[in-house]
Amino acid sequence: MSFFRVRKVAFINFGLLFIFLASWISWYIYPLARTITKEFSAYEMTDGSYEYGMSEELGFLAEHVFYGKVSYAAVPSLFGGSNIPFFDKIFFQLNGDTKCTFVLYVNDEILDEMAEWYDFSAMNASDVPMEVRAVKVGDKYIVKSMISTEGELSWEFLMDGYHFYWCFMGVGLVGLMFMFGLVLVVVGIVYKPRQVVEQEQSSDVE
Repeated sequence: MSFFRVRKVAFINFGLLFIFLASWISWYIYPLARTITKEFSAYEMTDGSYEYGMSEELGFLAEHVFYGKVSYAAVPSLFGGSNIPFFDKIFFQLNGDTKCTFVLYVNDEILDEMAEWYDFSAMNASDVPMEVRAVKVGDKYIVKSMISTEGELSWEFLMDGYHFYWCFMGVGLVGLMFMFGLVLVVVGIVYKPRQVVEQEQSSDVE
């Protein structure tokens, strides 16, 4: 009986583990997902019609534009340089404004292409004037595009080509993990050892 009891507890524990991991990953995905939902919100135009902002032309309705030079940049110590979507990101500030922090979600490929015209770790990084377009989520600004006199990280390349794809993949992964964990918990709760089932059937016959 102890063997069946251990199996029952294992089902519940693994189910709770999957649910916890799904919640943890969703916490990292939320800023990007919220950025996309803000872009896809309906906006009332001057002629009374409604348009959706999932395009560069309409995306400006949900974004903020900033101009200045990078005064501070940092990479999270835990997942910095890991090249894992949602976890690998860069925090930076402009013009010494500590109340306005930007978050740039990138991978190694994007950083390599950016290095041709801008590198956060370069000695002259604070001398390059920059235009940053971002969407505010909570107390941070999620970067949608960056433009300097030397190059550009465009909306199509960053948002459409990277953020949207990995956000879709991440939401799918979170959904699968949550459902699998929930199934394990339910199975663990309703699971009955074969011996117990046989005893119940024999008692019903008597």
